[in-house]
Amino acid sequence: MATATPGPSAERPDAVPEDLAIIWEAYRLLQNEYVDDTKIDPEAISEAAVRAMIDQLGDRFTAYISPATFAIEQQSFAGNFEGIGAQVEMSPDRTVVIITAPLDGSPAEKAGIRPGDKILAVDGEDAHGWSVIDAVNKIRGKRGTPVTLTIEHVGSAAAVDITIIRDTIDQPSVRARMLNPEDGPYGVVRIETFTAETHAELKVAMLDLIAQGAPGIIIDLRGNPGGLLTATVNVASEFLTDGLVTYEIDAHGTRRDWPVREGGMFPDIPLVVLVNGYSASGSEVLSGALQDHGRALLIGTSTFGKGSVNIMRQLSNGGGVYLTIAHWFTPNGRLIEDEGLQPDIVVELPKNGNQLNFDEDLQMSAAIKQLNYQTANAESAAVK
Repeated sequence: MATATPGPSAERPDAVPEDLAIIWEAYRLLQNEYVDDTKIDPEAISEAAVRAMIDQLGDRFTAYISPATFAIEQQSFAGNFEGIGAQVEMSPDRTVVIITAPLDGSPAEKAGIRPGDKILAVDGEDAHGWSVIDAVNKIRGKRGTPVTLTIEHVGSAAAVDITIIRDTIDQPSVRARMLNPEDGPYGVVRIETFTAETHAELKVAMLDLIAQGAPGIIIDLRGNPGGLLTATVNVASEFLTDGLVTYEIDAHGTRRDWPVREGGMFPDIPLVVLVNGYSASGSEVLSGALQDHGRALLIGTSTFGKGSVNIMRQLSNGGGVYLTIAHWFTPNGRLIEDEGLQPDIVVELPKNGNQLNFDEDLQMSAAIKQLNYQTANAESAAVK
């Protein structure tokens, strides 16, 4: 039978705010009166309390990071790591983690992992409700070791198990190539993510493609989950001459502008940008800037809608909190968060049955067609 008695009489420490008094009081009750003190693990209780506070926010981009995963997260922009080579993001409904893109040539790509795949389980452990950090911690591991993902492919209700052997993943952020001659004389710059090396890699790639005679460039941001804002601003500034790349507004209503930096090397070369539903964060900032400045048309499908500024703050236990501190806007004031960007030319990928057909790239074909139009008009103007 339950009885009601007053709680512990010890005064609350001055460092504990009034609003959080019940957390301290509940912990004191457990310490002093719970029947089985062997179950009281202060570290586990503290972590559970932090997770509960964050979960209450309902923000899919804010998460607690345990000490065991904090070090792994620091590798995000290091250039190489051991794992399967796939970029992940929280699903829009915040129920599961999804694959935004397997890296080119990675174990994930070779095993059949595709953009949009839902991760239902890892090594048999149910992944529903995991944060992105939780998923990364479970999937990454030593080179040569296996990990089994239970996956639901886009357009399919059937779950499949895919076993992948982890490897060392070299992660160049920029990949460049010339199109096959029959497709056109253009260059393609694929930006996988925005790291500290992206700006330098982009300039090398652009100069190489121009040296090969490319009269126009296709920037492929499909599946790009974002990365460092400074890298994004630097890349955008190579193609713009003035104005803003983006601006952010924080929790206090304070606005911070990120202007175009001087000295861009490629302000005039014709551009087309490819985007899709897995283009997120920094790739949306770049796309929005080029679109608002009239510098490039966007081709593909609506972008992901992650326009939040996130930072990592370390806690005293060695873990940390990855939290949203502001929202990004395009130069013309469009909110990216939850809205995403609408392409100027919508092109859906076709399907083979229930599966998207990534081999028949109608989006790339549309980009080539658009560059044909742009370069033909540029040549006509030059003749006049």
